[in-house]
Amino acid sequence: MNSIHIGTNFLWISFESYILPIELINFVNNSLFLGFIAFIGTAAGVFIGLISGTASDKYTFLWGRRGPYIIIGVILTVFSIFLDEVMKINVFGILIGYIMIQISSNISVGAYQPLFVDFLHKDERGAAAGINGLFILIGSAMGYAVTGYFITVGKTIYGLIVISAVLIFTGILTTGTIKKDDSVIVHSRERLFKIFMDIFNLKKGIKSYIYVVLGSFMVFSGVVGLSFFELYFFKYILNYSNPAYYVSIAGIVVLMVSALASVVFGIFSDRVGRVKMLLFTTLIGSLAMFLIPEFEKFTYFLIFGSMIGISYGIFMSVSKALASDMSPREEAGKFMAYYNIATGGASSISPLIYGLILFFVKSYSLGFKLVFYTAGVFFIIGFLLFLYVKISDQ
Repeated sequence: MNSIHIGTNFLWISFESYILPIELINFVNNSLFLGFIAFIGTAAGVFIGLISGTASDKYTFLWGRRGPYIIIGVILTVFSIFLDEVMKINVFGILIGYIMIQISSNISVGAYQPLFVDFLHKDERGAAAGINGLFILIGSAMGYAVTGYFITVGKTIYGLIVISAVLIFTGILTTGTIKKDDSVIVHSRERLFKIFMDIFNLKKGIKSYIYVVLGSFMVFSGVVGLSFFELYFFKYILNYSNPAYYVSIAGIVVLMVSALASVVFGIFSDRVGRVKMLLFTTLIGSLAMFLIPEFEKFTYFLIFGSMIGISYGIFMSVSKALASDMSPREEAGKFMAYYNIATGGASSISPLIYGLILFFVKSYSLGFKLVFYTAGVFFIIGFLLFLYVKISDQ
């Protein structure tokens, strides 16, 4: 069931950390362009994820409820990956290619996010979310290792072929796993327009759910946007001539500790309580963010990056389990699509903010300090928002 997360996160980390920054690296004001393209592309993807999630609650076709959307999204994503290669001749072409990739992949995302609610009991979701986090981080690690290798040796096209193959394989594996039980709870013949409008119709009494989404959005904003600029950090701050190599090393190390934390604490959250764990982990992440720019050496980056990785791994699994607990089963697609705003929306807004900081400050040294301080503030705001989540609403 979780296999598709390997494919999509392999895709996303490859484009965020390598392909998109490298496509723009020779343009003047590359940080600004990177921020805007990430913002527009990811925002479009998040909106499509909302539509896909809501539609999959009520509109079934072919063999089931979620599976057809997953497979269609995978097919369109593979097509978009190679379309992007053709269109990267200028900034506008790069923008269109990235929008297509985000829209296509989020058709799948909107459909597979609610699977936890569809098939798992509440007491199983922490452990399942831990495994889910492991699969997400395996996909990200593959991006750092495989795509990083092909970028380093100048064979990007081979990396794209591998990404496409993994996407197709994991998409088929996930849909095959859920196919037997992938049925509609209440068969609906509502028109597509009514389904679209239903996106904005949230039930009363979900104040705590909104705080979970907003708090997660702030914490994820502190982390995910940084991956777009990591290559520039190693190039302009640490002065490495081959920054892609160091991005790969740092990414793999951080993701290893993150994956371990995701599994262990995901399981633990079924017993201890999810909100308390999320409050604690946001403080760890904020501390590390404030410390990174004070020690501009690769060794310290690995140490503090690992602290962030632990915080991110815990938060990723536990916040998803919490959102699943609070989602009504009959509208799981819609509610989990709103949770996806926390991750997808963060991937949209935060790189724009970081790109604008680097553009207006001009000095990369001061600019990256402000970027990491801003990320630390995002974590603190997330902590404050989670204080409003009522334990009784879990």
